[in-house]
Amino acid sequence: MLFFLLFSEFLLNRTLNRFWIFVPQNQFTHALFLAIQWGGYIAMIALYVLAFAYLGLWGSLPLALVALVVTALDLSAAYIGVGLRLMPILPLVYALFFRSRAGYVVAAYYLAQGVVNLYAPQLLWVTPYLEWAWAFMPLVGVFISGIRHGAWKLASAAALATAAAVAASPYYMGMILVFGMGLTQPWLLPVAVFLSLLQRERLFMYSLLVGPQAQLSVHYLTLATAIGYVARGKFKGGAVGS
Repeated sequence: MLFFLLFSEFLLNRTLNRFWIFVPQNQFTHALFLAIQWGGYIAMIALYVLAFAYLGLWGSLPLALVALVVTALDLSAAYIGVGLRLMPILPLVYALFFRSRAGYVVAAYYLAQGVVNLYAPQLLWVTPYLEWAWAFMPLVGVFISGIRHGAWKLASAAALATAAAVAASPYYMGMILVFGMGLTQPWLLPVAVFLSLLQRERLFMYSLLVGPQAQLSVHYLTLATAIGYVARGKFKGGAVGS
């Protein structure tokens, strides 16, 4: 369910929502746009709810308190302009708690990305290098868990389809990706898709959907929850969306 909600939020809130500015406007397309907009909003809110529901199921009061305090501080900063933006540390807290090897890598990446975006704008020149690190980050999954059996065909087909979409309209796809994922180099997306689908470590599927820059505070919470979700074995032997 966590993966499904993140995929829904990615598709509706960050992709189709942006794509719709290129669609001719009439009553029918406007009605579809409203459905897409509300669907994406509901998926985003549901990610918050499900993340805290998992914390309740896991029964860790310290982890729940950290998540609650960090999320409250972040929302206060967003809505009333005060407070600390500490959400980028949340995946690292979960990685340490669950002792997740893949989680350490994902958490370190998004902590670096969050610090640059929120506190060190003078370092924005590193953004292209961070995007390359994000695209090739799933290679860590190859070393940790190996390559999924029979994944070559699926990974290759998905990467080729993504590359075809980028090649068909680099300008429009570039605009969609930069606003939906914070990706300024669209040709890195097929690489990330291929490597994410190729390896066994499911956590990198979440980082693929979030993108190289977390666009919303809930993405840090979702990544943190995914670290615990995967580390507790929810994905072992199951499908991507289980």
